[in-house]
Formats: sequence, structure tokens, C-alpha cells
Amino acid sequence: MWISKRAVVMVLAVAIGALAMAFAAGAIGKPGKGHPQGPNHQGKHTGAPLIKESLAPSHVGDPMFHGVSPGGAPWALRAGNVRLKRDGKFNLRVKGLVIPGIGTPGPVATISASLYCGADSNTTAADTTQQVPISATGNARIFDRSFSVPSTCLAPVILVHPNGIATLYIALDGWRL
Repeated sequence: MWISKRAVVMVLAVAIGALAMAFAAGAIGKPGKGHPQGPNHQGKHTGAPLIKESLAPSHVGDPMFHGVSPGGAPWALRAGNVRLKRDGKFNLRVKGLVIPGIGTPGPVATISASLYCGADSNTTAADTTQQVPISATGNARIFDRSFSVPSTCLAPVILVHPNGIATLYIALDGWRL
């Protein structure tokens, strides 16, 4: 069976074109896991978080940070994390932030959080969230869409305050072993 060179070249060109289309479709494809999707996404990218940390409960003997003292009781925390993005989105969650022995937050009905930057001698917070209620089991979430993010924040520290008392903290970013 005789096949013309023109037919062989045509079949090869079509095959190469089909492969190129298949690779292009795969490269464009679906967004990866965790990529925002849906009608409200609108292609906006807010970037990686500036702060993405776990939270640790304060203990009576903990040090002061930026002139803020640890709460007057030992605290326990089952789980907690904080995330701050450059666009001003602040998200903090606590689960089981309680005083051991009583199993509740005790007299603490609300929490707020502050961002401090720089040396401990700087006692002015870059910003502080509004107070949110904390449940009897120690669960709370702070979500602030307009948190003030400074252009430079060396040695950032997030402190969680009881009942809006900015001179005390009951949790902070970090971990306790």
C-alpha cells in the first residue's frame, strides 16, 4: 500500500496539533486546591497571610509584652489560631479557652485582640479589634475586615484581651510545650 508524503505530513500535523491542544487544556485547567472560586471571587488575590500562627494560653508567671500583663489566672486552650492579611482581614479563633478547675472562662464574657509591633518599650497597639462574646465553653471567633496593618511590623505579637481590658492578655500567638 502506497501512502503519499503529503498524507503522512498531514496526519503528523493533525496529531501534533491535537497533542498541543490537550497539553494547553491541561495547563489552563481547573484552579488548584484552596484557590477561591465561585461567583464572588472576581479574580482578586489578597496574598499569603502576614501572620498565620497558633495561639497559646497565658499563665500567671508569663512575662509582660508591650506593657501588657498576663491574666490573673492560669488559662488552658484546647485550640486556637490567628491569621492577618495585608488587606486588613483579621481572623482569630479560640476553642476551649478556659480557667482550669472551673472549666469556663469565669468572669470573662468577651475577648478582643491587639497587634503590637517593635520593641517591648512600644506600648501602643497598631490596632485592636472590637470585643466579641466568648461562650461558657471558651469558644469565640474574631473576624475583622478593616484591621489596620502597618507597612512595617518588626517582631509582631498578637495579644488576646479579656473583657476589653487592654492591659491584660489571656492568650497570645505562639505555642506552649
